[in-house]
Amino acid sequence: MEEVKTKKYKGSLLLKIAVFCFAFFMVSMLVSQQISISQKRAELKELEQELKEQQVINDELRYDLDAENTDSDEYAEKVARRELDYIKPGERVFYNVGGNN
Repeated sequence: MEEVKTKKYKGSLLLKIAVFCFAFFMVSMLVSQQISISQKRAELKELEQELKEQQVINDELRYDLDAENTDSDEYAEKVARRELDYIKPGERVFYNVGGNN
């Protein structure tokens, strides 16, 4: 009887390198995309905060416009206090120097 020798196919080294490179590329792209997503989320939170601040400013301006139409003296006083830092005689004004608005 003849012995039949079976060869185990080990695959070429080039194929193994190619598969490894492809896997490395895919993992690096996944990590890169996750970093990009987290940066965009942080940017979105920052923009949402700016939007809220701008909405508050817009609401104040709308209120001022409504006040301007109803009572011009009250509106003039508010503008003088806010933009020109005017105060009434005998009035004490306190400023927050702690940085928290």
